[in-house]
Amino acid sequence: MTSADDQPAVPRTVRLAGGGIELRPLETEFSVAFDEAIRESAAELKGTVPWWRPDMTVADQEAWARLTREAWDKGTLYAFVILDPVGALLGACSLEGVDRQRSSANLSYWVRTSATGRGIARTAARLLAGWGVGPLGLHRVEISMVTSNAASRAAAAASGAVAEGVLRNKARWGGQSRDMAVFSFVPADFRPLNMQQVSVSQLS
Repeated sequence: MTSADDQPAVPRTVRLAGGGIELRPLETEFSVAFDEAIRESAAELKGTVPWWRPDMTVADQEAWARLTREAWDKGTLYAFVILDPVGALLGACSLEGVDRQRSSANLSYWVRTSATGRGIARTAARLLAGWGVGPLGLHRVEISMVTSNAASRAAAAASGAVAEGVLRNKARWGGQSRDMAVFSFVPADFRPLNMQQVSVSQLS
């Protein structure tokens, strides 16, 4: 499943669950909750992610959900929301820049301010990375964040991702160049672990 030509479409019935959370594909039905979580977390998101804007609206979240659905169908981006056991939205995570020729993708995550400190980001990262190098068939899943984002770096390390170093001026937004810390997962990172506690819907 590593060829861009013969890769089947990934069904949107995928559910990834474990550690008290569930990942579901992002849909427009989550737009209001998504917007509320972003507004709540503005202080943390500002300066750490390139997509945050102070004037974001529910309409923006609806448009984003539609774009991610299109990208999902093309196999270039798989965007998920992070939910608690009763369906409350805790944050989001994605596999972005999926490159079938290189068999790689970038993994991003964020957790709303009121839900931080509970291990949600590290659990979501490991669930999504495991799906990426497992059923999705990727050989590398990379996580990067601005070096000043201590919480995100700690979550990546706690998820089991391997720290690879710092790339200077790797990213740029808001008129500012930023150093990025880089972590990664490869399939071998999952083989020794007992993954029985993780429920993953397989590709059809």
